[in-house]
Amino acid sequence: MANSNNDIELLHAKSARSSSVKWLSVVAILMVSLMFVGLIKLGFWQLERAETKLNIAQQLILNQPLKLQQLPQDNIDNQLNKRDISVSGRLLHRYTWLLDNQVKNGKVGYQVVVAAAIESEPRLALINLGWIAAPVERTTLPTLKQWSGIVQLDGKLHVPTENPYTLASPETLEWPKRIAEIDFSLLEQHTEREIVHAVIRIDQASELGYDKQWRWSNRMTVDKHKGYAFQWFALAFTLLVLTVYFGFRLTREV
Repeated sequence: MANSNNDIELLHAKSARSSSVKWLSVVAILMVSLMFVGLIKLGFWQLERAETKLNIAQQLILNQPLKLQQLPQDNIDNQLNKRDISVSGRLLHRYTWLLDNQVKNGKVGYQVVVAAAIESEPRLALINLGWIAAPVERTTLPTLKQWSGIVQLDGKLHVPTENPYTLASPETLEWPKRIAEIDFSLLEQHTEREIVHAVIRIDQASELGYDKQWRWSNRMTVDKHKGYAFQWFALAFTLLVLTVYFGFRLTREV
């Protein structure tokens, strides 16, 4: 009789243990599945980024001999980045913005952005004249140059991307105005004119501007994106193998 009771207790204990293991297994499977799907998505996202950059690079090669002689009209997107452009117009120095918090060689400064009236074009263009060091006192603005008359504006187009983590600079009535990023709608409010949603970064060879050693926003190459994709897929595969291994051991112990 005692042996029978012990057997029953062992069966109950084994059943309870099996039930708890099943619940833990279900929770573990759900968590692992979410992690696995997430890693796979990250891998494919990196491949998509690599494909996008490859297409942009190929487009740049195809368009390399074609220098734009007028401002872009519609469909302004990242494919216009680094596209050569040559237009002429008048710099409107009364509309000057200082793109804030631009660090170069350990020094804090600004990028000087000036509106320009382009010949035979109703819209204004934004001309980035390059980097200038900021004075020691925050309340003091740098001394800026001015160029009068019709000037040749040779450079490359840059399509800024919105940064949701950028802190807005305080609004001031005076010019030049400090800005945290290129916000076309805000700049259009300042000028009360329509502005082309791309910026001309002046060539280094131009007599206009300041320090014009440009650094483009994202220097990740196609190969780096593919490398990151491989890492994400490798992590997903490793997770799958470990899950199968420990799952098999767990079932054997039960």
